[in-house]
Amino acid sequence: MGQTVWSGAHGSGAKLSKSNLLLSALGSDLPASWVREVHLRPRQVLCEQGEPLDTVYFLHSGVVSKLAIFQDGTEIECVLVGREGAVGAMAALGLRSGLTRDVCHMEGVASAVDADLFRSAVQNSNHMSGIVLGYCAWKMSCAIRNGACNALHPIEQRLAKWILTCCDVLEQSEISLSQEVFAKMLGAQRSSVNIILQRFRSEGLIELGRSRLTLVDRQKLIRRSCECYADLKVMEQEISGGMGEIREPAPRRPEEPRVWTLNGQTSPSVR
Repeated sequence: MGQTVWSGAHGSGAKLSKSNLLLSALGSDLPASWVREVHLRPRQVLCEQGEPLDTVYFLHSGVVSKLAIFQDGTEIECVLVGREGAVGAMAALGLRSGLTRDVCHMEGVASAVDADLFRSAVQNSNHMSGIVLGYCAWKMSCAIRNGACNALHPIEQRLAKWILTCCDVLEQSEISLSQEVFAKMLGAQRSSVNIILQRFRSEGLIELGRSRLTLVDRQKLIRRSCECYADLKVMEQEISGGMGEIREPAPRRPEEPRVWTLNGQTSPSVR
């Protein structure tokens, strides 16, 4: 996609290489003066579980994990968010405290909006309400399915699914994260994750570097993933059909990478 030039709270001439699709779909119903640009840091916590949800972040780059935190400190990922959506969007439903710990994995840029202002805007716009409710329904459905997946499927299948999903969200084939992060997202031991990643590499599915993974053979990795990856793709297609201007261009097979269409522009697919 081309560059998006933001004005007002973003500063004159501030440029973002990619626009957030959800924010773009909301259009002028969300006043530009309410939106400010923020830079995200690796390991930055955007919202802590149980603490006030005071800001909504529309990512333009980077990726955020929404983590469930348990009393013993264990963390496990519920869902990923990239430039297709927003962290804190459920403020529109009346939520005022975080259900998860929302953690940035890498440097990025986001547009931030006060949660109270966002809630008010959605409640007063049928256009915004339809889009935001559809987005929240999709992410909640993903979290429910991922919870069942974590309980039922072996770590190898879940790791394959996570790699595929992360590449989809980032819209690229390279993930610049350590194996320790992979393990934490899956609630698994790092040693177990390392063994599986080495197996994937020996089979030609991925390449590994220092804190870097490159997806080499998507179709083979899909076959190593659990059924949840394909099922979530179908779910995404069905729910996004009711999200107004954010939509899929045409029916596709579940194993194909996500391609969003927004106002005639198509996001790049992962090769």
